[in-house]
Amino acid sequence: MRALEMIKAELSTKAGRIFTAAAIVAVILPLVVRDQFFINAMMLVYMYSIIALAWNLMNGYTGLLSFGHAVFFGIGAYTLMLLLYRGVTPWIGMLLGGLLSAGFAFLLGVPFSRLRSHWFALGTLVLGEIFLIVFANWRAVGGALGLDQPRRFLLSPPSIYWLNYARPTPYYYLALGILGLELLSLYAILNSRPGYFFQAIREDEEAAMASGINVTLYKCISMAISGFFTGVAGGIYTVRFGYIDPYAVFSMMRISVYPVIAGLIGGVYSLIGPIIGSLIFVPTAEYLRAIVGGTLGSRFQGVHFASFGIVLLIISMRIPEGLMGWLEMRGLLKPLMASGGGGDER
Repeated sequence: MRALEMIKAELSTKAGRIFTAAAIVAVILPLVVRDQFFINAMMLVYMYSIIALAWNLMNGYTGLLSFGHAVFFGIGAYTLMLLLYRGVTPWIGMLLGGLLSAGFAFLLGVPFSRLRSHWFALGTLVLGEIFLIVFANWRAVGGALGLDQPRRFLLSPPSIYWLNYARPTPYYYLALGILGLELLSLYAILNSRPGYFFQAIREDEEAAMASGINVTLYKCISMAISGFFTGVAGGIYTVRFGYIDPYAVFSMMRISVYPVIAGLIGGVYSLIGPIIGSLIFVPTAEYLRAIVGGTLGSRFQGVHFASFGIVLLIISMRIPEGLMGWLEMRGLLKPLMASGGGGDER
C-alpha cells in the first residue's frame, strides 16, 4: 500500500504527468502508426529498456558494473525455446527462463561478490564469452547453427496462448506490459529495505558492512532480480524472432553493451533514465543499421558501431550524469520515480 501511495504522489508531479502522457501515447501508438518497421523498432526499445533497467539495478543502485548481461538474456532465450519443443506455452517459458536466469545470477553472486570495481566488470565480460563458446559447441542445443521454433508451433493458428503472430504489434504490447511491471516492481524494491541496502553498498561497501548489512547476500539479491528481468527479455526475443543462436543471444555488443549505452545516455541514478536512453539510442541504432546496410552494402555492416563510440565520448565529456541527471541538476525537471519517495512539485 505504501508503494502505491508513493507512486500516486510521483504521478501527481509535473514530471509524473509527462510520464503518464508518454505511457498513454505508447499504448495507442500501434493503433495510429502502420509502419511495421517502426513498430518493431519500438518493440526493441521496450525490450532493451527491460534489460537496461535490470542492468541499472546492479550498476546505478548497487554499484556493480556488468558487461555480461548477455548470459542472463541467453539463458532466458534458450530456456523458452527448449520448452517450446516440449509443447510448453511461451508464457511459462518466459517465467521459467527468468527464474533460471535469476537462480544462476544469485549463485554467480557468491564468488563474484568478492570482485570489486573493474575486476567485477572484467569477470562478467569473460563469463559472457565463455557462455558464447560453450553454447556454440553444444550440439544438444543446436551448436553454432542455433535453434528454430518447432514446426508445430509455427503451423498452429496465431493465438495468445502460443504468441505465434507474424506482425510485431502483439510483441510490442508484450514488451511494453513487462516493462511497466518491471518499472513498478523496481520502484517498490528500491523504496524498501533491500533497496536502501543496495544503495548503501553502492556508496560505501565497507561502511555498509560495518553497519551490519550482509553485503554478499544483497549483492546476490540485486543480481538475481536483474537476471530475472533480463532472462524474461530473452524470452521476448525468442518468441518475436523465432530463431536463436549463440552469436545473437550471447552477443557482447548487442545484448551486454547496448543497455550500458542506453543507461549512460539516460542517466544511471534514475529509473526513468535507462528508458529514455533506450528510446533515444535503440531506434537510432536500428535505423543506422538499416541505412548503412541498405545503402553501402553488407561489407559495411557494423560501421554504425563507430557512431556509438562518438556518442559515448560526447556524453562522458558533456553530460556524464546522463540526460535525466542533466535536466534534474539544472532544475528543468524534478526527479521522477527516484528512491526515497514521491516529489512535491504540483
